[in-house]
Amino acid sequence: MKAIIERSYNVAGEVHKIGELIEQVTKRNKSNEYPVLSVNNRLGFIEQADQFEDRTVASDDTSNYKVVSTNDFAYNPARINVGSIARLKNRTNGIVSPMYVCFRTKGSLLPEYMEYFFDTVYFKHEMFKRLEGSVRLCLSFEGLCNISMSIPSVDDQKKLSNRISTIEQKIQLESKILQAYKMQKSYLLQQMFI
Repeated sequence: MKAIIERSYNVAGEVHKIGELIEQVTKRNKSNEYPVLSVNNRLGFIEQADQFEDRTVASDDTSNYKVVSTNDFAYNPARINVGSIARLKNRTNGIVSPMYVCFRTKGSLLPEYMEYFFDTVYFKHEMFKRLEGSVRLCLSFEGLCNISMSIPSVDDQKKLSNRISTIEQKIQLESKILQAYKMQKSYLLQQMFI
């Protein structure tokens, strides 16, 4: 999958700073109707109760939490180096801790295209060059905005995103089938020795 993403993102297009292509999301939670979310480096956005099963991390007063909507991105500045950046896809709204940096794409940049861009070696290399801090390395919003990226036409972005998404779905389906076979094998082996 990584090789497919790398090859796909080595396309010609207009080069822009990410800061020209995104806008920061700063809307605060005035109502308590949204679930509290976290960003997991493997699963993306998940409910905070699922992330921290044994404890509640959210404060009692969530009025300062940031509201994220479909296709908004969020990352923990101190954990982006381990891949904790995600696009909200599974729900329409949620809230995240005020420590998260939240943003959305604008103009001709598709959120799907940007999501896969974050998996490229180029992005990771540029991100590590911009990490700041002595004890805990952080990527500020300004640091993210200073990274350049090549943007092909909207049609090419759609084609690329759809191709990668289709392959990703196929891999997930095959993984589920493999897991089902492993469970069946385990069951059959147990039945042999009863």
